[in-house]
Parts: sequence; structure tokens; C-alpha cells
Amino acid sequence: MQIPTFLLRKLYVKGSLENVDDGFQFKIKNSLSPGTAIGIEPIKVDDKEYPLENTIIRSDETEVPAAEVTQDNSFPIKVGVEIIIHIKGEKLSEGEHKIDISIQTKEAGKLAFDVKDSI
Repeated sequence: MQIPTFLLRKLYVKGSLENVDDGFQFKIKNSLSPGTAIGIEPIKVDDKEYPLENTIIRSDETEVPAAEVTQDNSFPIKVGVEIIIHIKGEKLSEGEHKIDISIQTKEAGKLAFDVKDSI
């Protein structure tokens, strides 16, 4: 089942991109249907790839390093629950940034989309 990019972009919480003490983070919120992440590709910001080892995925109930999300160690993507994607490392400069997100799900396969947001 291919989900149109314009729908996937609605998963991103506009205005959520922010610098934090040890890097930056943004939020996604599932408004489509329950899903299960079984893999995540490195996040890219302005075409710079950030290693999975530096990426943490957090919801109300769970926190897991992105590198550990696998078929056997899946991450639930519940409807209506915000998920924080936290990338440890350098902070982003002020201004607009393009973020590329790609998640492999059990239900719909690969969900890949990009969004623009500003700090």
C-alpha cells in the first residue's frame, strides 16, 4: 500500500524543530492509522546524514535508539501520540531546513518523505 507523500508530510508536527542541549529534535504525530516501525534510515537535514547511533526515538511509553529498531525490536506508532526524534550532535543554524525522514513499517512498507521547518 503506497501512501501519498502529501499525506505523509501531515505526520510532521510543523514548528516542532528545535535545538536542544545536545543537538536538535522534532516531532511526528500519527494521524493515519496504527503502525509499527521495524527500521529507520538515518535522518537527513539539508542533505547531511546523521548516524542512527546518534538518534533517539521517544514517545510517552518508550525510548529507543534508532539503530536498535528492527523487525524483532519494533517501535509502536500509535494514532494521536507524538513521537520525538532526537538527534545528538551539533545544533542547527537558525533559518529553514529540509528534513528527510524514512521509516520502514510492518503495515505499509517504506514511508519516505521530506518536510521543511525553521528554527
